[in-house]
Amino acid sequence: MDLVSIIIPAFNAEAYLRETLSSALQQTYANCEVIVVDDGSTDRTMAILANYGDKVRVVRQQNRGSACARNAGVAAAHGEWIAFLDADDVWLPEKVERQLAACGRFAISHTDSVCFGDALEREILRSSFEPPYAGKVLEPLLVINFITNSTVMVRRDVFSRFGGFDESYVTCEDWALWLRICAAHDLGYLAEPVVRYRFHKRSKSAMSRRTLSARLRIIEEAFGPGGVGRAHMRMRSRALASAFQVTSHFAASAGDWRFAMNCAANSLLHRPGDARAWKNLVKAALIPFGVPY
Repeated sequence: MDLVSIIIPAFNAEAYLRETLSSALQQTYANCEVIVVDDGSTDRTMAILANYGDKVRVVRQQNRGSACARNAGVAAAHGEWIAFLDADDVWLPEKVERQLAACGRFAISHTDSVCFGDALEREILRSSFEPPYAGKVLEPLLVINFITNSTVMVRRDVFSRFGGFDESYVTCEDWALWLRICAAHDLGYLAEPVVRYRFHKRSKSAMSRRTLSARLRIIEEAFGPGGVGRAHMRMRSRALASAFQVTSHFAASAGDWRFAMNCAANSLLHRPGDARAWKNLVKAALIPFGVPY
């Protein structure tokens, strides 16, 4: 039975860490190790971890960001498989077992998930608004990152062969890595919502201004010399339009209407017929007049 290493990066994670750890420790798959990388937390994260004894292996480091924390967790892992779990997300008990059974022949796989949290009015099945891509997915993955971190399981040797997460990124580092891996490997998919992915209200603004530059950098590298998208240049305008459109949506949701309008307009420069970008532009323009987004 292959060992699965569950990697949990944690920075000031006291609010949800217990729930997340319980979901990792209660997996029906018997051969798992749980590794938490404390990324320089200043809250009660370490005190909470102390209560788990040898059930959880803890790696401590100065605050260096999620890419570095995940890489540190993988460096400490012994498993043939790496499974990532963010410190505020939750797995169903059968997540690892079901994913290995369905996708064990793939070097990398992901699953369906349920989006929930205080930023959402109701729980939403991820596959209800985003196609469940599988197999040769490089083209759609060049346009948008549809792979949720907490659903991913990847062979450790494959993760290492492609260099792990680029620590020069402060966000979106997962998209850059999935592109490199999926350019060479088919992507497995478990069509079951075995992950609960938490959306926070504060995430909406963070997912706008903070991530746009990272998204644009990934696109530039992917379609640049030696990039994985060089043979798919027709996708570049779609990728740029998507980056601005997604950013516009989250900026408007956070009330940052000027930036939302700017991003929607940039999206339309690349794809003038994109109905979602037009919708975002109009809705963002109405925010100053008291019309809710």
